[in-house]
Amino acid sequence: MAITRRAVLAAALATPTLARGQEGPTRPCSLIIPWAPGGGTDLVFRAMAPLLSERLGQPVAVMNRPGGSGAIGHMAIRTAVPDGTTFGAISAQLLTAPLLGPAPLTWHDIQPLALVNVDAAAFTVRADAPWRDFAAFIAHARANPEAIRIGNSGPGGSWHIASLELERRAGIRLTHTPYAGAAPGIRDLLGGHIDAVAFSAVEARAQIEAGQVRVLALCAPERVGFAPEAPTAAEQGYPIDIGAWRGLALPLGVPAPIRATLGRAVAETVADARFRDFMRTQGFGIRALDAAGTAEFLRTQEGIYRQFFSG
Repeated sequence: MAITRRAVLAAALATPTLARGQEGPTRPCSLIIPWAPGGGTDLVFRAMAPLLSERLGQPVAVMNRPGGSGAIGHMAIRTAVPDGTTFGAISAQLLTAPLLGPAPLTWHDIQPLALVNVDAAAFTVRADAPWRDFAAFIAHARANPEAIRIGNSGPGGSWHIASLELERRAGIRLTHTPYAGAAPGIRDLLGGHIDAVAFSAVEARAQIEAGQVRVLALCAPERVGFAPEAPTAAEQGYPIDIGAWRGLALPLGVPAPIRATLGRAVAETVADARFRDFMRTQGFGIRALDAAGTAEFLRTQEGIYRQFFSG
C-alpha cells in the first residue's frame, strides 16, 4: 500500500499543470468558506477544490470560517496576503449586509474572481392552482391586491427580493409569508395554506418532477434542464434575474498574471465533466462568469437589492 501511495504521489507531482510562462500560486492554497461544513456553499467548493488543485499544481485546502452571516469568512478573504494562495467563496450576503446596516466590508473591498453557481428564484404554485400561466397569476394579483399569499425567505433574503421585484415590475401587491427554509414553505403550499412560493426550482425539484407543483416563471436568463417546460420570467415580459448565487473572490492586490491563471483554473474546473456531473446530481445550477462578468453581475444585483433597502 505504501508503494502504491508513493507511486500515485510521484505521478501527481510529475503531471504538468500550469502551462509554460504562466504565473500561479507557488505554495499550498486555502479556499475559505464563510459558512459551516455541510451546507450548499461548502458542498460546491469542496467538490471544486481537488479539481483546482490538479490545475494549479498545489494542494487546495478548504477552510470553513462561519459566523456573522458570512462576514467572518468574507473578511478573511479581504485580509489575506494578496499572493494568490488564498481565495474564497462569496454569496448574496456580501451584498445585503452593507444595505441592512454597518458592515465590515462590501464587494468593492475584494477582487471578484468568478461566478460558479446560481439557483434562480422560481414562482411556483400547486398543480391544481387556478392560474395556468404567469399572465393569469399577475392578472389575478392586479385585480385582487394582497390576496395572493406567497411564501419566501425573511426580509432581505434572495427569495423575498425576487417577490418584491415582481411586485415592482408587474405593479402588483402580494402578501408575503416568511419561512426559515424552502421545505416548510413548499409543505404549506401543498397543504393549501399559501398560494405560491418564490424559492428556487431546485428546492422544489422533487415536487416538480412528481407533478405536484408547476413553475409559472423562473427568474433566470435560461430555463433549467430538469424542468425544460418551465418558462423564464423574461420570456413573459418580466426580465427578473435573482437567485441564490455562489462565486469566488481574492483579496485586492493579487498580481494580474496570477489572477489570470486562477481564473483559467476555475473556468476549466467548472467545465470539467466531473464537476458538472456533481452539480447536476446535487441539483445545483451552473452559471460561469469570469472576473469581469462577475463584477458586472455583482453591480447589477447590488442595484436591484438597493431599491428595497434604501427606505
